[in-house]
Amino acid sequence: MDCKEEWLHGLMQGYWSSDTDEDEVSCNKDNDAPSPEECNKLTRKSARRLERFERSKKWKKMKQKEKQQLKEQQHKQLQHCEEQTDSLTKSDKPTKKEIKDMINAKLDSVQRSETIPKICVDMGLTGFMSEKEIDRLAGQLRRLYGSNRRSPKPLHVTLTNLEPGSLVYQACERKNDGFRNYKVHMTSESHLDMFPLERITYLTPDSETELYFTNGQSVGTNDCQTPISEYLQHAGTGSYNKILSINQIFDILLNFYLDGDWTSALLAGIPRRKGFIPK
Repeated sequence: MDCKEEWLHGLMQGYWSSDTDEDEVSCNKDNDAPSPEECNKLTRKSARRLERFERSKKWKKMKQKEKQQLKEQQHKQLQHCEEQTDSLTKSDKPTKKEIKDMINAKLDSVQRSETIPKICVDMGLTGFMSEKEIDRLAGQLRRLYGSNRRSPKPLHVTLTNLEPGSLVYQACERKNDGFRNYKVHMTSESHLDMFPLERITYLTPDSETELYFTNGQSVGTNDCQTPISEYLQHAGTGSYNKILSINQIFDILLNFYLDGDWTSALLAGIPRRKGFIPK
């Protein structure tokens, strides 16, 4: 090989060597493989994601198990009730009419009693109320009566200053099926004429005196309030409004008359949205 050929051969070798190096460099540049630090970071992130997934999976499995246990328990209770019902003959099962008659008889007995506390709703203030407020009052009386019928220990209920044919009476008939047959004492008389003044206790949220029952009698001054502040506290959220509807007040008194516990009675009557919890 002469000098010219040797020079050309060397030039070609240098060309291919240079091209290969550039390709390798280019390949290395295009390869975005993470560094060891980035690998560690990705590993930790994946581990956390996996841990969250496992916790979520475990929680879902636990909730599913609880749901299944509750379903089985409800099924057993239903099966037990069905077995008890099947054990009775048809003649032993009270009909709907018989149940209704028993409830009415119980309420009639309460209305005749002189020892059971009397809850009086004064209907004489409806002259200052709008038609919408009167309809709302009629709805509250419906819920009041429903609570009293369902209670194992009903209270004596009197509606005073209630004139047949008045706007409020018509609203009560419109809003309450069978209002005329309600097992309550309805009268056009004033409660001031029916009861001795010393036995009348007004319920008002503005009073500084709290209401209590002792031996079936209401005791206290002529005005008082339910003992919300003594037995309940603020939950952190809510309106904390102590102004209650007629049926809510009635439910409180009815539940206290039933078991003598102010805390449970107040919680039964006061809506949760008002934000009260036991002390």
